[in-house]
Amino acid sequence: MGATINNVEDLAAQSKIKYGAIKGGSTASFFSASNVTMYKKMGQVMADARPEVFTKSNLEGVERVAKGKRTYAFFMESTSIEFHVKRNCDLMQVGSLLDNKGYGIAVPPNSPYRTQLSGAILHLQEKGILRELKEKWWSMGSKNCSDVDPSTDSGALTVGHVGGVFLVLIFGLALSILIAIFEFVWNVRKVAVEEKITPSEAFIAELKFAVNVWVNEKPIKISHSSNASKSSASDSGFTRAAS
Repeated sequence: MGATINNVEDLAAQSKIKYGAIKGGSTASFFSASNVTMYKKMGQVMADARPEVFTKSNLEGVERVAKGKRTYAFFMESTSIEFHVKRNCDLMQVGSLLDNKGYGIAVPPNSPYRTQLSGAILHLQEKGILRELKEKWWSMGSKNCSDVDPSTDSGALTVGHVGGVFLVLIFGLALSILIAIFEFVWNVRKVAVEEKITPSEAFIAELKFAVNVWVNEKPIKISHSSNASKSSASDSGFTRAAS
């Protein structure tokens, strides 16, 4: 299934692989009551499927997936999926989360314990104790699935996952080079006009200054209208800050 089904969209677009959930559970209700057309359609497909694709428990669904030889997929809460995947290397989670909801503890209305329970849970969460407990109990009894074919790992990053990032970087680099060239040519033209020299002379001067990273100022030649001013300027050195 991992070779052809990468997300819920792929699953909904085909009919060979059947899919189900716990009958009457929150996951099945999510599909049947969803306002998203695709999810609503998937809920109807599950309801109309024969033989029935719903199960009585998560364990029954997991066993059906294992025995189905890639012909059956089972929807359940992500925490339960993680628990079972850690214990059965033949199972894998495909795609990302369909929805995101938290767990809670139900108490009667106006219960005096509500505030205390909420405060205690928040404290455990802030201290990272809930995460530690989850890692402890989810890891207990788990198997080392490192020998499983990496191509079946839905969470592994490949070149295909990050290819778009490289394309953006290459495009940005090319655009930066073009802008730098345009700015350099524009500056050469500006210098040639201001200093009344030929574009080739301005180009050579600007290029020498650009490649010399140790120089912050460069000598320039300033033209004046009178011959006297030209003579005076020839005996003096002038500098200007790099533009």
